[in-house]
Amino acid sequence: MASLTVPREDIVEMLKRNAEATGLGLRRFCELGKEDRLDNPLLRDLWLIWGDLLTEEDLPPTA
Repeated sequence: MASLTVPREDIVEMLKRNAEATGLGLRRFCELGKEDRLDNPLLRDLWLIWGDLLTEEDLPPTA
């Protein structure tokens, strides 16, 4: 059986799109995920599966 490899950049972009679609943005998504405070079940699942891939370099600068 062949394994599927998804580029890290594609995963980060997918997380960004989903976080922005719910009005959070990627930085807030990351903050809430680390605090285990994501109320949206889709975002919570995405955090549990992919959240450990995000680094500070992936997040937009703070204001």
